[in-house]
Amino acid sequence: MLSIDECYELYKKTLEECGRGILLEEEEVVAYKLFEEFATDAISFLHESLLDVLLDNGMIDNEIYEKSRELRKKYLSIEADSTLLNVKAVRTAQKWKELLILSDEIRNSLYW
Repeated sequence: MLSIDECYELYKKTLEECGRGILLEEEEVVAYKLFEEFATDAISFLHESLLDVLLDNGMIDNEIYEKSRELRKKYLSIEADSTLLNVKAVRTAQKWKELLILSDEIRNSLYW
């Protein structure tokens, strides 16, 4: 079982996998980070039960909690649309743009 500190580090890592900076990377890096790493990590480390633990331990506040829930929801919406699961869509689709911006906003709000 992971410690609370390990959970928080994995939560932060998940956010780092999907910020706007990814758009500067080559296609292979974008594909790997978003469609392999983030796809797996978003399910686990943005899950409401983990967010509850982070909130209860003061590692995130209510605003970060709600934005993190929204980030996961946005990702699940993207994942359900196969036309968005490619690097071209990451670079051009509004849904991806919103997700990347939200991830950056959350990361910039972290205080722990």
